[in-house]
Amino acid sequence: MRKHTYFRTKYITVVLLILLFPLLTVLSASDYDRAFVQKTADNLSIQALSPYKNSQGIEYWPFCTSKNNQPRYVSGTNPHQGTDLTINVGEYIYPIYDGEIVYIKKDTSAQLGHIVVKSDIGYEEPVYIEYLHVIPVQGLDENDYVYTSIPIATIDEYNRYDSHLHIGRVNEDRTLHYQLYDLFSDVLRWNNGSDLDVFSYPLFNDETNIFSVTAYVSSDTENLDYYGGYGRFSLKYITFHYSVNNSTWKSFNIAEHDNDFRYSFNIKDMTGSKSKDIVRYYITATRDNQSNTDTTFKDAPYTVAYYPAYYAHPSPALTKEQADKIALSLTIK
Repeated sequence: MRKHTYFRTKYITVVLLILLFPLLTVLSASDYDRAFVQKTADNLSIQALSPYKNSQGIEYWPFCTSKNNQPRYVSGTNPHQGTDLTINVGEYIYPIYDGEIVYIKKDTSAQLGHIVVKSDIGYEEPVYIEYLHVIPVQGLDENDYVYTSIPIATIDEYNRYDSHLHIGRVNEDRTLHYQLYDLFSDVLRWNNGSDLDVFSYPLFNDETNIFSVTAYVSSDTENLDYYGGYGRFSLKYITFHYSVNNSTWKSFNIAEHDNDFRYSFNIKDMTGSKSKDIVRYYITATRDNQSNTDTTFKDAPYTVAYYPAYYAHPSPALTKEQADKIALSLTIK
């Protein structure tokens, strides 16, 4: 009887593994699911306010310890889908725009209190801003209209994460994540918004063929060279991936940048392209997991962020199909 039971159990196990194998394959493949939207800064009419005010009621601009689209030393979402700001337990959080609450999670047992506010600010579509790891103010509910002058939540105490505000810009059903950079592009306190996302928008001078882009990461590791002692860290390098006139994808690395973390190069010279050639491209930023300064990331296995931001858990170099899907293009003068 025991032998029969053993055989039946073994048989069921094999069958279950066969049935589960396609699911396991799908889960592995889901590393390349879409996670981000990279949006150009068109028709922006209202700049965002800080989600935090100090004890005098004056806007305060907290340190960013993990940027949107930033590689992290975690097993969860990578790159980071949102921006972490250092705000103490119990501090009030304010909406960065007036708007309507379209989602609220009041259960804070897992430190996942959550509010999403929908705002019309002059884009062709509404902006949805999420506030996570918070305790919603008592009495607030979905469909309530909220204002930048009145708090909507407080920072929750430590449970699973160090206490902080996770702020993000999402689509209506909270499945995709946009950059925050353009919403704060005129705010000097956050380095014109570039403290909040790994990449700031590239610039291309079609007269000189000079291409430039700002890219860096943030953490709470002490760094006396920048940001009052904390925050900004150089990447190991950025990689420019390109295809000239739909030819084979190639790439080159650039490690040198100026004091503002801006990488610049002559795209015509570096790609060997000629006048009127069309260059398709995407860029990766590689975080230095052996850095002697950015030590919170030491030994992390995952190191890559993308511009344009699109995939969750991508590899450093995409397949042709994946690259073709996200590539931007420019024309050489």
